[in-house]
Amino acid sequence: MPEQDFTAYGDRIGDRTTLYRAVASHTGARRVLYPGSYLDLAPSSVWPDVTYLDADARARRAFDGPGATTLAARHREYAERPRIAFVPGDYTRTLAELPEAAWDLVISLYAGPVSEHATRCLRPGGWLLANNSHADAGLAHLDPRYRLAAVLRHRAGRHHLTTDGLDRYLQPKRPPHPGRERLRAAGRGVAYTHPAAAYLFRLGPGTRER
Repeated sequence: MPEQDFTAYGDRIGDRTTLYRAVASHTGARRVLYPGSYLDLAPSSVWPDVTYLDADARARRAFDGPGATTLAARHREYAERPRIAFVPGDYTRTLAELPEAAWDLVISLYAGPVSEHATRCLRPGGWLLANNSHADAGLAHLDPRYRLAAVLRHRAGRHHLTTDGLDRYLQPKRPPHPGRERLRAAGRGVAYTHPAAAYLFRLGPGTRER
């Protein structure tokens, strides 16, 4: 059953609701795009309008039908009915077919260089939530269109957002910071002196696709 698929996956990866709740409170985002989501339905507990994208057949089957919306409605933290869309496909190709500047926030967690393909989908002034697992936080750090706006630390089972001392973050233990080509080739993030669970970047106003 799709609901069981989502619940089992959520149990396996841990509760990310506190992560998403902290980001929602800080950004005020409404429309969210989640490339490489697999079965992580937790964003729909926090945001009323989420577009999920994944190439995995199991994700496609789970999102097919009312199960995702039913489960999200049961756990939602907002008044309206959840709006959930699922786009099947590899984000390195499929994101190019989606509307430009249509989303407030892009989520990039454990999915690769999402920002390099999804930035066109973000409205100017929009937000990117990325972690360092597949170097996307590092790639965004090197992208002049983005600036680091906050970091999220995980303590005592909860995620805490801070905007203090941001210059301490994204500093490699072994300088200099690798360039974009090296990060892409390695497919993983470098070790930072002050690691965080996730990094929140803001897209500059008036930014255009490179």
